[in-house]
Amino acid sequence: MKTILCYGDSNAWGNIAGSFNPETMLHQRYDYPERWTGLLQKILGEHYHVIESNLNGRSTSFDEIGIVRPSRNGLTTLPGILEMHYPLDMVVLMLGTNDLKAQYQAEVSCISDGMRQLIHCVKASAFGKNGQMPLILVIAPAPIQWINSPLCKVFFDAHSVEKSRQLSSHYQQLAEEENCLFLDSADWVKVSPVDGIHIDKDSHPILAKVVADKIRAIL
Repeated sequence: MKTILCYGDSNAWGNIAGSFNPETMLHQRYDYPERWTGLLQKILGEHYHVIESNLNGRSTSFDEIGIVRPSRNGLTTLPGILEMHYPLDMVVLMLGTNDLKAQYQAEVSCISDGMRQLIHCVKASAFGKNGQMPLILVIAPAPIQWINSPLCKVFFDAHSVEKSRQLSSHYQQLAEEENCLFLDSADWVKVSPVDGIHIDKDSHPILAKVVADKIRAIL
């Protein structure tokens, strides 16, 4: 059996755009058979095990400022999650959107460096089969769109939107330098017009199919 770890943020967790409840501070989530990670498991079938390890607000390597929630720094939590689930055949990294938040004031090169650190963490882990490193697939998130929504207004600004459009090319170059697989989700999915951040429901099966094809081609 091939084991695939998906390590991402709200767009891998299955966040439903516009579902934030300010009283509970929680979002609604697409059901497992609807979100792309669950659909990925269905497409790949019984000879694969797809592990979901995704979290709203997770960045590549930043600690939250202001409202601080635990475990949002992806670099801090990744080592334990790799050890929790090894041996792994592949790690799918889909992060970067939260790094674009205005509170971090991070340049695209800095966000890309955060992804590089995650890649190095996986490479150094020896948590693949037979003590080898797992294969790595880097997925560039779809660019955010400026929408007059609470999430956009509170967390992002015009600079965030512009930097989100540049992230894919940086990730592609990074993947080439680090000998990782790469996929630009913007070629296949779109963010919801409700909040401009989270991919819409129709995009989940499309992304699942594209990722499955990528995984099958290499594994």
